Amino acid sequence: MRFHLLSKSELKRLREGLQSRGFAVEGKTGALLEEEDVRVIVIDGNVFFEEGERALPVADEKLNGPLLAGMPSVYVDVGAVKHVINGASVMRPGIVKVTGEFSQGDYVVVREEKGGQAIAIGEALISSAEMASVSKGKVIRNVQHHGDAVHVKAKEALSLVSRQR
Repeated sequence: MRFHLLSKSELKRLREGLQSRGFAVEGKTGALLEEEDVRVIVIDGNVFFEEGERALPVADEKLNGPLLAGMPSVYVDVGAVKHVINGASVMRPGIVKVTGEFSQGDYVVVREEKGGQAIAIGEALISSAEMASVSKGKVIRNVQHHGDAVHVKAKEALSLVSRQR
């Protein structure tokens, strides 16, 4: 595992990249935790993970509630929750509600129906407009879910950051 605080120039570059994708982050401190194929970035308490070349907020309301609120969401029924938390893709029959607009390839928050809590971040396989006309099949590829390695490393990174202060 590698962990280090970000320099001002690294932080500025990351902040600009996040802001260009709609994540308003004004952090003055940041850190990076890397382990195997997991990269977690902490910027003033907000926690992101890298998916390819893109940083996305970790699906955890306590860590990233305001950031997640600004993203389009799909709500899944109770029967789908345990499957999504175990890493399964979201199937169309499990979706009960869609909020916000998104295109194929965009990232969305997957939320549980009852309390609206974020349980995953996924990549849309179809647009929100197409979602209404489809009745079966995979529609969201699960990228990060509550309790996965990224989620565990996010909490570890926050703990390491708090010890640095």
